[in-house]
Amino acid sequence: MNSHTNFVSRAHANLHRRTLLGPIALILAAFAVLSLSGCVGLTGAGTSAENATSLGTLAASAATLDFGSVGTGASSPKTLTLSNTGTATITISQATVTGAGFTMVGSMSGVSIAAGQSHAFQIEFAPKTAGAVSGSISILSDATNSPLDVPLTGTGKALLTISTQPENQSVKIGQAADFSVVAKGTGTITYQWKKNGTTISGATAASYATPAATTADNNAKFTVVVTDSTGSVTSNAAVLTVTASAVAPSITTQPANRTVSVGQVAAFSVTATGTAPLTYQWKKNGAAISGATSSSYTTPAATSSDNNASFTVTVTNSVSSAASSAAILTVNLPTAITAQPASRAVNAGQTATFTVAATGAGTLTYQWKKNGVAISGATSASYTTPAEVVSDNGAAFTVTVTGAGGSATSNAATLTVSGPPSIAAQPANRSVTAGQTATFTVTATGSGTLTYQWKKGGVAVSGATSSSYTTPATTTADSGSQFTVTVTNSVGSVTSNAATLTVAAAGTLILNASQASLNFSNVNIGSNSILPVTFTNGGTSNVTISNVSVSGAGYTASGIQSGQIVAPGKTATLNVTFAPSAAGLLPGSVTVTSNATNSPSTITLSGTGVQTVSHSVVITWTASTSVVTGYNIYSATASGGPYSKLNSSPVAGTSYTDTTVQASQTYFYVVTSVDSNGVESAFSSEVSASVP
Repeated sequence: MNSHTNFVSRAHANLHRRTLLGPIALILAAFAVLSLSGCVGLTGAGTSAENATSLGTLAASAATLDFGSVGTGASSPKTLTLSNTGTATITISQATVTGAGFTMVGSMSGVSIAAGQSHAFQIEFAPKTAGAVSGSISILSDATNSPLDVPLTGTGKALLTISTQPENQSVKIGQAADFSVVAKGTGTITYQWKKNGTTISGATAASYATPAATTADNNAKFTVVVTDSTGSVTSNAAVLTVTASAVAPSITTQPANRTVSVGQVAAFSVTATGTAPLTYQWKKNGAAISGATSSSYTTPAATSSDNNASFTVTVTNSVSSAASSAAILTVNLPTAITAQPASRAVNAGQTATFTVAATGAGTLTYQWKKNGVAISGATSASYTTPAEVVSDNGAAFTVTVTGAGGSATSNAATLTVSGPPSIAAQPANRSVTAGQTATFTVTATGSGTLTYQWKKGGVAVSGATSSSYTTPATTTADSGSQFTVTVTNSVGSVTSNAATLTVAAAGTLILNASQASLNFSNVNIGSNSILPVTFTNGGTSNVTISNVSVSGAGYTASGIQSGQIVAPGKTATLNVTFAPSAAGLLPGSVTVTSNATNSPSTITLSGTGVQTVSHSVVITWTASTSVVTGYNIYSATASGGPYSKLNSSPVAGTSYTDTTVQASQTYFYVVTSVDSNGVESAFSSEVSASVP
């Protein structure tokens, strides 16, 4: 819960130098106004509601910024002027711009505007697509009308482009030539054709048909100027060739042979001359191909049946036809694995051989890999490894076969390398009290199935055939016994070091807790509190702690671990931490289990999570009637001081927020003014604030 309570205390004081620099007559009329957050009540002597502090109001130069129409890919800036129409300085804390294409040039954050002053900022609109766009700029400040929102509008216009240029034309004397253009733009598009740079009257459509051509029209250049709302663009020049009579087609560049792999396409092309228009018809093995009627032809994805197919083209105009020579399509068969390499199993020291069989076009090459890494020199259809070691167990071998028809990678063949077992962790010595059991453990590695046989004093222990062995209840007669284990696989065996068993006479086992409960009281959410519990061995034998368990939200424990041994007369400390994540009473418990006769020991836990409340005091005052550069703010925890200055440099405004206050504390504040020479006035009258 947050609340604000304000009061005003008036004081007048004459300024004087803190050092003897001569008299200065400055008058400070100070009003201290305090506001608290976090449910804070305020009291103070001599309070008054007079001379309330004036506040700033922010006004924008335009109710809406309209950028009009802007071409896509371009940008347009607009200036937004913010004016402070109030009587106190305004500080802008944040400005947020929304809407596609709208951005702010620079930053407003931290800009201060004095009363009666203005500040200009620049907003930019750079549309990415055509169409109307709307957005806004929202300005957060300490003004009375914050936030201030200004709508933003604009329209993106597509840029004018020519997608299809006019093409060269060839006609005979007396024929007309047709030129055309395709353009894209915004709004209505207009056209104006020109011949050799001179405007052609009436030629204002997307296409233009010339009058009957004469020899004087030969090599004339035709262009068109295309215009829309964004501007104009001129096409490439199309050349008109005028011949005395039609010329039969002639093939100047024959289609070339092509080689592709299965699944690829092949492109054939021809170059021909002759009187336009020229028409084309491609054929495959003498049969016309439907739709293949341009100067180039691209086949569908090739199959093996297309190998050695013959492609020709016939070029025709009004005079006659010309047939091209045949272009042959060669289709390479894809590279394929016909026999995958098989997995191999060997003993350490032996080699392994992997083999692959493949088919494909051209000469096949091979590259073997081990675990994805190319093996130097392994470039034939089979590969034999060096003498293997146990660390190669599980290695994967793949081979990539490459031919004219592409590459193919085999399945992975796995290498299994068997070796004798080895012991990674030896069994350790054990010390127990008579009546207890002892457990010995070994860690071994090796290929295949590992078997175990434990021995006591060199004699096999019946049924002790796993990686660990637990003795029966011990007696003092077992003290000094040595235990070994032999690990075996299909390759060999290994015997561990001997582990010695020490058995002590039985004694009393008592573990006492220093207290039965822990109360953490109130702890803020997000923080924690730690309380200890001491466990003392009050018996005559070692106590072994087997488990520590904690229940309850927010509780954890450290300091004592499973397997920890506490000698007679010795202690072990368990630290319990309470870190609440929610408010309210949170119960719990911690249980320590051991081999003591009074085990287990359970400690009840209780604590209350408290939601933190932040506090602050806001001090405001009226400006001095003298010319000053700023103000200093002082606080104390006792009326009359001593006071400590809160600000590092003079405050230019007439308010200050003290965020260092603590709960359940009363603070006393005074304010001074400072002139341009650093001369500081006497303290204002004191005001107080009580933080709950």
